Amino acid sequence: MKKSMLALAALTAFAGAASAQSSVTLFGIVDAGVARVSAGGKSAIGISNSGINSSRLGFRGVEDLGGGLQAGFWLEGQLFNDVGQGSNATTGFNFLRRSTVSLMGGFGEVRIGRDYSPTFWNTTVYDPFGTNGIGQSMTPAMGGGNQTNAVRTNNSIAYFLPAMGGVQLQIQKGFGEQLSNAANKKENDYLGFRVGYAAGPISAHAAYGKTEGATDAADLKYMNVGFQYTAGMFQPMAQYAQEKTGAGAKTKGYLVGTNVNLGAGQIRAAYSRYDVAGSSNDWNKLALGYVHNMSKRTAVYGTYARVSNDGAQTKSVSNNGISAGAASAGGSSSGIEFGVRHSF
Repeated sequence: MKKSMLALAALTAFAGAASAQSSVTLFGIVDAGVARVSAGGKSAIGISNSGINSSRLGFRGVEDLGGGLQAGFWLEGQLFNDVGQGSNATTGFNFLRRSTVSLMGGFGEVRIGRDYSPTFWNTTVYDPFGTNGIGQSMTPAMGGGNQTNAVRTNNSIAYFLPAMGGVQLQIQKGFGEQLSNAANKKENDYLGFRVGYAAGPISAHAAYGKTEGATDAADLKYMNVGFQYTAGMFQPMAQYAQEKTGAGAKTKGYLVGTNVNLGAGQIRAAYSRYDVAGSSNDWNKLALGYVHNMSKRTAVYGTYARVSNDGAQTKSVSNNGISAGAASAGGSSSGIEFGVRHSF
């Protein structure tokens, strides 16, 4: 009996130690709004999702391996909560937002799986709307070449530099996984990096990425630089992006904006301009929004956005779950959105 009690005590102590060295967290965001968008003489009104933060459901965990080494995983999927489904009606819920496993330590982090591309991460960080809702930046994919890795990269391995006094570095390699006898064995391959500095009131980064196309003309090279400065309640920011295909087509994007923190509220504003080289098919976007935090987890918000097209351009305002289609050539498009976001 005494031996049994000792064994049980030892087992309980071991289980307690194991649980203290590892953790698993369920997390998510549910964000829904009422929106109206118009374009090309048409309009639509209804329920949208992800107005200020992307709706999601995920699981993440970390295990302490000892000696300063940790293992971690992150599984996160999109929620289209306006219609009660995952990323699409065919596959239902999946983990297309992020699916990674990591080893972390004093050397930094090695991360394997599906994750944001460095160039997109640099876009969303320097967008006052965080590339969400009708006010979001239109720079992640401006139109040309192979856009496979415009936002996320499949089959990737990435390295993140450890904390070094504000200096940051991310390098990512994505594999297209084509057969050895394929016409282009490198199709959908991706190589990109993000480097910069973030400490105190200053944040500045540059990013570059290249995606291989089915042909050299379909290759895509994308780069951007961003800057933000925090001065009291104001957080002005700016961004420049350039997208270029192997065929020589080039589009440039410019964004200036700010967040203004007002106690429990935040004003968001952005103006962006997009120039297509050798063409008059350019466009502008203006967005203005307000977020009011009712608690640490719940916020209400409102956003207005307008796109103005030049030449034959047909860009329009839209968000997940609501769209009026393309604008008329050289015409305009606008939208307004009010919603609620809750995180857990």
